[in-house]
Amino acid sequence: MPRDFLAKLNDRLLSAGVKIVGYDIFFKGTSFPEADSELAESLKKSNSLAVVPMRPRSLCHEKFAEDPAISGCVDLPDEIFMNSLTGIGLADLPFSAFDSTVREAKLSFITDRGNTQSFAAILYEAVSGDRAQDLIGDPANWKGVGLLSIPPFSDSSGKTAIRFAGPPSTIGSEKNPFRIFSAKMVADGMIPDSWLKDKIVLIGAAYDDATDAYLTPYYGISTGFARMNGVEIHANILSSLMTKQFYYSITRWQVWMISAALVILVSLSSTIFPPLRSAAVALASAFGWIFVSVIIFKKYAIVAPIVTPIVAIAICYLFGVVWKALTEGRERKFIKGVFSRYVPPAIVDRIVENPELIKLGGDERVITSMFTDIASFTSISEKLDPSTLVSFLNEYLGRMNDVLFEFGATLDKYEGDAIIAFFNAPLDVANHEIAAASAAIRMKAAEKDISEKWSGRCGREIRTRIGINTGPAVIGNMGSEGRLDYTAIGDTINLASRLEGTNKFYGTHIIASQSTAAALSDSIVRRPVDRVRVKGKNEPILIYEIIGFANELDPARIDFVIAQYLEAFKKFEQRDFSEAKSILQDILTRHPDDFPSVELLKRCERGILDPSWDLVTEISGK
Repeated sequence: MPRDFLAKLNDRLLSAGVKIVGYDIFFKGTSFPEADSELAESLKKSNSLAVVPMRPRSLCHEKFAEDPAISGCVDLPDEIFMNSLTGIGLADLPFSAFDSTVREAKLSFITDRGNTQSFAAILYEAVSGDRAQDLIGDPANWKGVGLLSIPPFSDSSGKTAIRFAGPPSTIGSEKNPFRIFSAKMVADGMIPDSWLKDKIVLIGAAYDDATDAYLTPYYGISTGFARMNGVEIHANILSSLMTKQFYYSITRWQVWMISAALVILVSLSSTIFPPLRSAAVALASAFGWIFVSVIIFKKYAIVAPIVTPIVAIAICYLFGVVWKALTEGRERKFIKGVFSRYVPPAIVDRIVENPELIKLGGDERVITSMFTDIASFTSISEKLDPSTLVSFLNEYLGRMNDVLFEFGATLDKYEGDAIIAFFNAPLDVANHEIAAASAAIRMKAAEKDISEKWSGRCGREIRTRIGINTGPAVIGNMGSEGRLDYTAIGDTINLASRLEGTNKFYGTHIIASQSTAAALSDSIVRRPVDRVRVKGKNEPILIYEIIGFANELDPARIDFVIAQYLEAFKKFEQRDFSEAKSILQDILTRHPDDFPSVELLKRCERGILDPSWDLVTEISGK
């Protein structure tokens, strides 16, 4: 648009007594010096503002190009016009990345000039003397509906929804939300002064194929797919500010309050009514909320979220259905609740199919019991603060529990760092002695990983001592109907605990009773350690060290150490102490760290000194 024509148009508006003129025109680049000067002089006489574009941050001066706090840099009008304008505002209109539609306006931006207002915001401030941002945040402008006070829609980035006054305007139409005139008609005096006096006039491109035309929510068949020009979008934003008419958005706590009310309704229906009727209530609640959302949008311009309440209804209904199904299968739920803490999921499923296995009371059967403990745990606990100690125990017990479940064990209980478990109950476990010994070997392997991670903080290597015993025990749910623990009681359990403690006397890690060791296959290497009489037992028992899986041990060590040791132990049992001592000394010459050989050698020396000794070691401690 020629600058001399704009000067004529501005003079005409000035003479008609308009309140303010907003130019949706970039005053960049010189045309004819005389025309530029004429327009600049005209602008000085009027209250005129203009839009300015914002360059992307990447095109800003290097001082701002890397500053993530700014949106961009203002591209100012030429100096001759900058000195003549009352103010400038940013022309930028944010549009959706999804469908390129303009639905929201941003009233201010952080630029290289600081807080820079939009074109509509600067016009509003020029007319009213107030900041547009303060208008949005003032509770006096919030929508009151019953007991609720609902603020204008605004997101965290400062965008507010544009409340369009209507579809795109056309020149000459009486349905336009704004009066639109041809600039030439105004400049030529064809528009009466009374139509212009004290009005806010915006000047800009107003034809559909202009580059400054955008998609709006009105774009569609009903409007002939007409785009709205940028100047009219600015007019809609300004009109919304001037009339204080916005779209309002229900706050987060209000959404949760509404959702909670709907959830309570659906929850009650799902517990009171049969499934079909409760489903009808849930559907009615969902469609009812959609209907209410549409009504309050049309009547009050309140934007109510539809998805959150409906999702809450759906989740609540599904929860109610599941809850009812679970209560109808109360016995199954009870079984799983009792046993899921003790046994692997696969065994729980089998018990569910045979609920008679968990009758209140006990059942005597042969089991293999296991008791584990961490060596020097007291010293370890003193090294760690409480929270770290809990983390360590959780990791340690979790890893050990995984191994136990892998071999079909039932977890009886944790006692601090100790684990009590048993095999062959509640369901039969084939070769439960082998399963227990195998689990113990794998627990020692898992212990190495834990020790590598924690030994530095614990001040020592993590070493687990394990006792294993096979024998009869009473197994069952002990307690009352309201509180049951599936556990094992009897001497078999107590002896496993005593055997765990004997490890410290022989430098071993896994000790098993003869009843367990006798049932092991050749795949598991073990050796007799001693005949002991533990606390609480009158009869001595033969105990064995579980060494490992045969295919995982050094064959040379097995052939020499174990074979030689077995021969020495045989001689010891035959009371041929001197011969046994000679064999053991040979072993220790090559393997001085073989602690069972060290202890057996000591007993040989005792036997030599006391020929009447019954070859039984008294273990008075745990």
